[in-house]
Amino acid sequence: MNPAPPAHSGLKQSVEARDRLVLQAEHAQQALHQQVVKALGQGDLHAARAAVGDTDARLAELAENLRVYQAELHAQADELAASQARTQALLARFSTLFAHMPVAALLVGDNGELLEFNGRAQDLLGLRQRPLAARFMRSLVQAQAFQERVRPAFLEARASGASMLDDVPFVGADGRSFSGELHVSWLASAPGLEAPAPGPYVCALIDRSAQLRDLHALRSATEALRRSEAFLADSARLARLGGWELQLQPRAWRFAPELRALLELPPEAPAQLDTLLDRCAPAQRPALAAALAAAEKGQAFELELDVHTCSGRHLHVLAVGRPDAGEAGGLERAAAELATDAAARTPPDAAPLRVSGVFQDITGPTLARQQIGELTERLSVASAAGGIGVWDWVADSGQVVLDQRMARLLDLPGAVALSERAMRATLAQLLVPEDAERLAQALDQAVQQQVALNLELRLRGDSAAPGAGRERWLHVTGRAHARVDGHAARLVGLAWDCSAEHEAAHLLAAKEAAELASRSKSAFLSRMSHELRTPLNAILGFAQLMRMEAEAGDLVLKPHRVNLIETAARHLLDLVNEVLDVSRIESGQLEVRLLRFDLRSIVPECLPMVQGLADGSGVHIVDHSSQAPPCWVLGDRLRLKEVLINLLSNAIKYNRPGGQVELRLRGGEEHCELVVADTGVGLDAQQLANLFQPFNRLGAEASGVEGSGMGLFVSQRFVELMGGSVAVASHPGQGSTFSVRLNAPPVG
Repeated sequence: MNPAPPAHSGLKQSVEARDRLVLQAEHAQQALHQQVVKALGQGDLHAARAAVGDTDARLAELAENLRVYQAELHAQADELAASQARTQALLARFSTLFAHMPVAALLVGDNGELLEFNGRAQDLLGLRQRPLAARFMRSLVQAQAFQERVRPAFLEARASGASMLDDVPFVGADGRSFSGELHVSWLASAPGLEAPAPGPYVCALIDRSAQLRDLHALRSATEALRRSEAFLADSARLARLGGWELQLQPRAWRFAPELRALLELPPEAPAQLDTLLDRCAPAQRPALAAALAAAEKGQAFELELDVHTCSGRHLHVLAVGRPDAGEAGGLERAAAELATDAAARTPPDAAPLRVSGVFQDITGPTLARQQIGELTERLSVASAAGGIGVWDWVADSGQVVLDQRMARLLDLPGAVALSERAMRATLAQLLVPEDAERLAQALDQAVQQQVALNLELRLRGDSAAPGAGRERWLHVTGRAHARVDGHAARLVGLAWDCSAEHEAAHLLAAKEAAELASRSKSAFLSRMSHELRTPLNAILGFAQLMRMEAEAGDLVLKPHRVNLIETAARHLLDLVNEVLDVSRIESGQLEVRLLRFDLRSIVPECLPMVQGLADGSGVHIVDHSSQAPPCWVLGDRLRLKEVLINLLSNAIKYNRPGGQVELRLRGGEEHCELVVADTGVGLDAQQLANLFQPFNRLGAEASGVEGSGMGLFVSQRFVELMGGSVAVASHPGQGSTFSVRLNAPPVG
């Protein structure tokens, strides 16, 4: 620590010397008292007087010294009082300066406690003059920033006297956050103390939030401007756009880098009118020069030019120019104002200060327009040759535009534009009702879901169009074109008369049907001849044996031969009956009597007819129909019994030994089903495809099981005549399930 100042040290020494004199006086008194008492005790008055005299002399000397020291003490006390007055004045000036500093000031103890703060700090940090609890510096700074930056700054200030930090994240007592500067100064220890204590820190806080916001805004604006300039440059490059500017006073030309790149101008090419004119086609140079001269007088221009770049490439450009009465920025604004009406940009009475404009390469769009024109012409010729009409339905206005060929297809006079309601009414009159409804649904779906439209529609038979004596068909196609928001903007399509295609298709179908009928007839006769010859051969064979035995005279009636003849005859009769049924069905002569009856009632009548066959084959019949509720149907009772017997017979014959046949009924409000399921060998996909063909036994003819292959065919036709259907589900090795579905009788 620093040595104490002389005034302070002398005052202390004088006080100590005065205390020693007082102590010596006390000791002299005590010694005098002892000497006097001793002398009086011995009766020696002379010795007592001598002792009193010596003591008085000593006390006088001590009193003189005490007076000197007392005078020094008074002088030093006056000097100390003056020093204290000066110190108080300095403290008062420091307090005034501390309180009225233009920045927030804090007095911080060595432990980080806030000892004092001025009004600016109180307002900035939301502090209270008399807080309920001590507040520390670490509570005013974000925790990480305090540990990493502020705490080392205090240590640096103590070592070097001062430190400074910028961009410190402060947090006020009221929760307000801001960023600012922190200046820290260390006050030295108080002088003259026996146990000196570290002095406090003085901190100054400067709120830089506004400046930082302005700086951030400036940086953002600069970056935005840079991006905008880059975007404009990229846009101009992508749009094949180059700007130019003519300053009138003084006269000076300026070419943008994009214009030089567009025209492939060398760096040394001067920016002047002749440079532009040299690039133009000779026949168009006067037009460009005249347009520029008119622009100098306040008239905007826009024209298309053929130019050649310095490398010889041909370009077709759009030249746009406008006079500008403003102060600056003509070249920079030219590209942005390219799509604006040039005549409306400059007031007619304003004197232009400059002319600015752009050259835009429109070679691609120009070629595309030419190609579109050629393609449109070819499509027009092709559609005219093919009789194809074009229609356009604009969704926003609801207007439908028809060209002449489309109007002719709809029997309308010439090209027309109709409202959506009128068009729908016209189509409702021209089309058959079901096709008009299909077209309306397809149009709505094409607009809402944007799916392709492709329909063939029938026109009414009373149409007055050419060929009205035959059925007329109209093929209509179309597709929706969507806006940016995804909604359909319009529906464009084509239509043509496809009656000839339908007539050809009908003729082809009739031809194929006739050929199929011929092939079916040949196959039918072939199978019939085979099926008829088999029982006839058996009858003829046994008849010949009996005749030969009779001629030999040893004719003996053999019952088994008679049984075989009878079986063959019955099989032949069954074949003839089935053929007759098929013939009546195909000719439409077979009639069914539709009556209302309970489907359960025919089951007990049919089961006994197949029970013997089941017992002989070792197949068990499980009847679940007796447990079913009433199942009323509308059908021919006799024909339905034939169907059920045929299904049960097949389920038994083509089952396995020990197999099972189940019979179920399923009822409903509109339909009832008769289900016959077996556990036989089942059918594969190819067998299922040929199941209901006449005389086709699907390979069972080699199994030894009797049959004609007509039962399922006849049964299906019977059920269909009753308005029902027959369905089958089968898998090899898992058996088959046949379902007969019949309509329920109408209620009431």
